[in-house]
Amino acid sequence: MVNRMNEEIAYITSFDPLIYRRPLFARKALPYMKIYLLQSIVERLKTPGTILFKASSKLAKIENRLFISKRMRGDYYFSTFLREAIIRAGLNGLNMEAIISLNPYLASRRLWGNERRIIVDWMDVWMWPWEEMNLLDVKNVEEADAVIFWSKPMLELGKYRMKLKRCAYIPYGTELSVFDPQKYGNPAYFKEKYELKKHFILLYSGGLWRVKGWDLQGTDKMIKAFKLVTKKLENIKLVLQTPRVDVYTMSLLKDIANKVVIIGAFPNYASFLRQSMFSAADIIMAPTSRHPIVYYAERMKYFEYMAAGKAILAEKSPGALSALGNAAFYVNLDDLEGMADAIIELYSNKDLREKLGFMAYERAKLFDWNNLAPKYRNFILEVIG
Repeated sequence: MVNRMNEEIAYITSFDPLIYRRPLFARKALPYMKIYLLQSIVERLKTPGTILFKASSKLAKIENRLFISKRMRGDYYFSTFLREAIIRAGLNGLNMEAIISLNPYLASRRLWGNERRIIVDWMDVWMWPWEEMNLLDVKNVEEADAVIFWSKPMLELGKYRMKLKRCAYIPYGTELSVFDPQKYGNPAYFKEKYELKKHFILLYSGGLWRVKGWDLQGTDKMIKAFKLVTKKLENIKLVLQTPRVDVYTMSLLKDIANKVVIIGAFPNYASFLRQSMFSAADIIMAPTSRHPIVYYAERMKYFEYMAAGKAILAEKSPGALSALGNAAFYVNLDDLEGMADAIIELYSNKDLREKLGFMAYERAKLFDWNNLAPKYRNFILEVIG
């Protein structure tokens, strides 16, 4: 019975599963589940479908300019209906009894009808700075049969704000059989490659994300705190591993360029070089911001940080505290001097760094996919059953 049900479950995503790996986790929990990429669904309609789908994105931009409203941003109605009509046509003939949608974007009842079970696997609960949610997101999740939250603070907020039929907290986690820098990385190789043999290494691995000038990741504060530290410590360097560095960030780095190593994106998140980078770090930096979609989120990178088994220096936020627990050294949010002092304290205390690293790795085991997959599978099958 379980195998038959799994064959009827489809996971729909608009992201590359090799980058946003949640569908791969879902398939670990439900081995017979099928994964469908949005792009492949649109391409079933060949050239006309692709043209119309691109037109829906352009229409959204036009609506964004015509209907300026603080209470309605992101998805708009005309472009959404057009997009959904295209996707619905592309789904014709596909046998799907239950749908798991990565985010509410593809979870509309207009797409799937009332016969199928719909589960929203909600990566980001999209909120604006005043903590209001996209109206179409709210409608989709309230009409869904169940919602899986990746963040416990997000779940509590969602339960308070919306009328959810059923929900669960199952975080992103980490796959230790694939990503375990202590086992699969080589710190000496990384240090030699980037000429860091004699340096104390601070590491930030993640994106730089700005929305209307707002530094959502908190990296500006991290760089400013690091500048303060360089005035007191000579042999310290910041390794900034990020897909791209914007102009403003480069301006912040100008005065300390000789203290910073910038590394771009790796071809594979679990590549030998990337895991060697984590294993070479002395402290891993986990800044954040007050923007609600980051403030409440248990960021995907937090689980990689814990898997590295190194001391984590984090700014306090509901999401960070929920994910990292007692396995991090915390400073108050937006406290630049406090962050700089914490770096110096961890620099001077090897025993504390090793203790924090051990605690981080032990906590990572709680979020290993092998432990989370049964919870995910049982919840999905309960909803369907």
